[in-house]
Amino acid sequence: MSLTIKAGARTGLVRIPSSKSELHRLLILAALGGKPVTIRKRGVSEDIQATARCLTALGARISEEAEALAVEPIPRAEGRLQASASDAPLSLPVGESGTTLRLLLPLAGLLGTSVCFVREGRLAERPLEPFASELARHGMRFREEGDLLYAEGSLGGGMYRLPGNVSSQYVSALLLILPLLKEDSVLRIDWPLESAPYVRLTEWTLEAAGIKLERTELSRPAPKGADGGPLSLVFEPLYWIGGGQIPQLPADFRAGGDYSGAAAFFCMGALSPTGIVVEGLDPESVQGDKAILDILARMGAEVASQNGLTAVRGGKLKGGIFNLADTPDLAPVLAMVAANAEGNTLFRGAGRLRLKESDRLEGITEMLKALGIQVETKQDAILIYGGKLKGGEVKTLSDHRLAMAAAVAACGADDNVSLDNEGCVAKSYTAFWKDFAELKLG
Repeated sequence: MSLTIKAGARTGLVRIPSSKSELHRLLILAALGGKPVTIRKRGVSEDIQATARCLTALGARISEEAEALAVEPIPRAEGRLQASASDAPLSLPVGESGTTLRLLLPLAGLLGTSVCFVREGRLAERPLEPFASELARHGMRFREEGDLLYAEGSLGGGMYRLPGNVSSQYVSALLLILPLLKEDSVLRIDWPLESAPYVRLTEWTLEAAGIKLERTELSRPAPKGADGGPLSLVFEPLYWIGGGQIPQLPADFRAGGDYSGAAAFFCMGALSPTGIVVEGLDPESVQGDKAILDILARMGAEVASQNGLTAVRGGKLKGGIFNLADTPDLAPVLAMVAANAEGNTLFRGAGRLRLKESDRLEGITEMLKALGIQVETKQDAILIYGGKLKGGEVKTLSDHRLAMAAAVAACGADDNVSLDNEGCVAKSYTAFWKDFAELKLG
């Protein structure tokens, strides 16, 4: 459904929902654990519902209470996880959630059960290589039929190796599953590792569940053209992972607030003379998108945090050069701030935006042009000529991050902003428009 947003700066307080990235990982570890776990949370997005549906199909029991998810693990027999019995492959409806699909692929191999991942939207177009090939090398088999992806076989331990610049979710998926295999494993990540904070989040979640990893780093000569530091070396993570471990999250565990969802409101605050306050974020969180606060401060916004509240308000905004290789999801909302900044802004490391729910880099470019901003796009970068957002009609490409970016744009535009699909925000932030509507103009 289309929506027209009245132009003008916003102010007020937002209580942010729980981190989608944390909830995916917590649900999986709880479902694979040895005892029931209650995960305290605020809000549940469509992506999290997809993960919960799939884990339930595999044999876990997950029920949602007012602000909690109660998880009873997949049953065990003689110490081994026992997936739901079925003559046909178990149907796992992952929807459009790339995180759900990637994190659950090796889990099917852990259980040794035949499954059929049911994909929607652009998910079947998004890459799974070289992840699928590495899983196949260790005992799994895959077959695609349109939007259906069939997986079977049992995953074994041993030496795993992945590139670090395709998807950090491949790394996270193996870190979540390899400790539960009977055999020990080694996981090597080739340089460069992009979106490294998401891997650190996975490590943090595993630590909370009592899973032990031994991480070291291998050094080797830097590839030609790479900045490997004064000694021309690059460093690649190497994990030694003991098998036979069982996740043991605390019986009652609270997921942290979502910096990815908060980023849109922080960007609105940067366009507001009175600012926006966000409640529910952990200042010690390892979520990568916490970088939004540092980037906005570098652009000239005022940022303050105290007693569980984080506030951002506008200052004299200036453009700059920022590398978003570790935090690509910040690009859409930051682009709208850059459009109202003095001077030009270059966002680098944005190539993987082309492989999201939409070609997000193209979507940002077209949105800015529709709002009167000059922009140039390269394969992995976007250059935004600062000025003043005008207003107009924009296309979301059914992408939740682009819809949120349109809301940010309206807060800095001279005229109203209309978007073609307000409902797509439910993928990551079901209550986004409700929280937005509670802000005041001014």
